[in-house]
Amino acid sequence: MSDGPHRSLQMRKLWKVLAMRADQSAYAAEEVAEAVTNALIGDFKNEVKFSLLSALKAIFTGLNNSLESPEIALQELADAKSLAAGSVFGMNAVEWSIELIRNGKFGLDAFYDAVGLAAKMRGYANIRSAEEHYVRKSTLERAVHLKQRLTSAVSGLSEGLLGSILVGSEFASAQRSRKKTHLDEGVQLS
Repeated sequence: MSDGPHRSLQMRKLWKVLAMRADQSAYAAEEVAEAVTNALIGDFKNEVKFSLLSALKAIFTGLNNSLESPEIALQELADAKSLAAGSVFGMNAVEWSIELIRNGKFGLDAFYDAVGLAAKMRGYANIRSAEEHYVRKSTLERAVHLKQRLTSAVSGLSEGLLGSILVGSEFASAQRSRKKTHLDEGVQLS
């Protein structure tokens, strides 16, 4: 198998690129970490709705809960679960949010941590899938090498920083893709 087992991996393209980088020692750990972040951004954009992010941000910043009461926040999170329907990534973000709120964490940093922790969960789940695929299609040693490099890359990511990157990418794409409805919002004339 000259092309490598990453080609037949049943995952999105960015995860195939990541598996190729992790499999080949020619790529530095920083390049693998960059590919992990890109793959998680791709999954996040495909699966997590902007409405869920807005709801979670409002809960963590106390928009409707200025006293930052955990009971009120937990009820709001229970209501937000419907926004995450059909998205494992989104449901994990809600579950991590519940855990952080139970521990009394509020604010933007806690919001970013919840998203980052959900992203790391996705990363670890995909590492297991890639490892199993490599065991079937290649050798055990190669699968172990892949797992070690991927696990090191995911565990090296800061939850808060990863969450802010993911949320920032989603809010930026939501602002870019906003439909223009007025004549004055059209193409800028020089």
